[in-house]
Amino acid sequence: MLWFCKLFVLVGFIGFPGVLFAQQNAGFNWGNTSYLNMNVGDSIEYNSLIIKVLELDNHFNKISIGNDTVWIKVSRRTLPINVNGVRLFVADNKNVQNIHDDNNLHSLLFKDVMVGVSEPNKRMLESDQYVFPISFNDGFLWSAEEDSYVFSFQNNSIGEDEKCCKSYEGIGIDLQEARGIERHWIVAIENSTVVWIEDKKLDESGKDACVLLQSDSDSSIYYLYNHLYNKSIEVKEGQKLIKGELLGTVWGDDKWGHLQLVVLKSDSIPDYTNRYANSINFFPQFYELYFQHTYSANKSFTRGKIDFGQPSYINRNQKNTCAFEEYSGKGWVLGNWNIADKVDHVEKGEDGNARLQKTLFANSGAKSTNPEDYYDYQVNVKNGVYRVRAKVGDLILPSWQKIDFEGVNAATYSLAAGEQKWTTEKVVKVSDSKLSIRIYIDSKNNKVAGLSEIVFQRAY
Repeated sequence: MLWFCKLFVLVGFIGFPGVLFAQQNAGFNWGNTSYLNMNVGDSIEYNSLIIKVLELDNHFNKISIGNDTVWIKVSRRTLPINVNGVRLFVADNKNVQNIHDDNNLHSLLFKDVMVGVSEPNKRMLESDQYVFPISFNDGFLWSAEEDSYVFSFQNNSIGEDEKCCKSYEGIGIDLQEARGIERHWIVAIENSTVVWIEDKKLDESGKDACVLLQSDSDSSIYYLYNHLYNKSIEVKEGQKLIKGELLGTVWGDDKWGHLQLVVLKSDSIPDYTNRYANSINFFPQFYELYFQHTYSANKSFTRGKIDFGQPSYINRNQKNTCAFEEYSGKGWVLGNWNIADKVDHVEKGEDGNARLQKTLFANSGAKSTNPEDYYDYQVNVKNGVYRVRAKVGDLILPSWQKIDFEGVNAATYSLAAGEQKWTTEKVVKVSDSKLSIRIYIDSKNNKVAGLSEIVFQRAY
């Protein structure tokens, strides 16, 4: 009888060649989402469908779900897709992992891809168990526009040769207006226990604090709250918390008031020194907690002023260097060639600009060469006639740029280092619900192009 059972199991496995079931993929669950490590060619069975990783191209991943095949980006700030009754996103892949020097941040990934799968008819995090980690009592609003999103490639070009590059840990939420005061209270995301509190000499001001919570529903899940204000901490080590219970308010770094939230998966208690290791990509869940859904609602404008590359404390850390997403209604049109999924920027004082050139991030693991001699920036708008102008030039380096609005040439400028100019205002017609700004660059990569501001308004 035992021999028959062993034969039955063997035949059952051979009957599905190439299929690796979920429990064999060394994954884990958080809420209603299963995170699974997969190599190219691996498959899993989920809700009677076969999900298979077919190919990787930088941060894009070709995946089949049943009879459908999709290309989907690593979800640094991209929402899940629903295919054949499966909600799926790519939490990480080896190419994005290899951009950065600190792979401890990506240590949950040990195959080619980590996918997150769940059932679309269920919330990823149930509302009776989880809550958004910032109180809405003081009118908090979140735009999902900060440059500090999961695994965001951080590349601040301070000078021609001086750069600071890293991958952002967790999600940084702008709370500049609440810095150092009792406003926009930070709360426990679920029932949990306070593991430790670090609140001494974390920064020069002596005001920064960090709190680690351990989930009561899963002892291997931890929540790291970084940049709290140590004078407002309301909890103590070992304290049992219920979801929504107050932790404190925020401080931030040396300039920007913000909360940095990181979700961790660890079989042992993370210490402060290695507090970012084993980070979970939780952008889809965070979006769901705030907006109460995971679909990409279309956002559009009839007028606006868009600033590029400004310091975090000036513009809510909205650099406007990221790839286009429907839920934000604006962004750069980038392809699989750009593994950082964003363009470069520079800051000088309280000003900034997007920096465009043939090869981006040349001295880093995110080095990417644009196959075209231009960059497109798009804004979702209502159809009509628009007045548009832009401020161009680079704050630090000599620049050359030609700029078009909806195919209408606005200016061609060759500018000295630090020189910037406004284009003339152009009147253009939009009939496809997208205002398109095209910036042509120096194809020989000798000079950069710069974009600091776009102003547009519908005339009729």
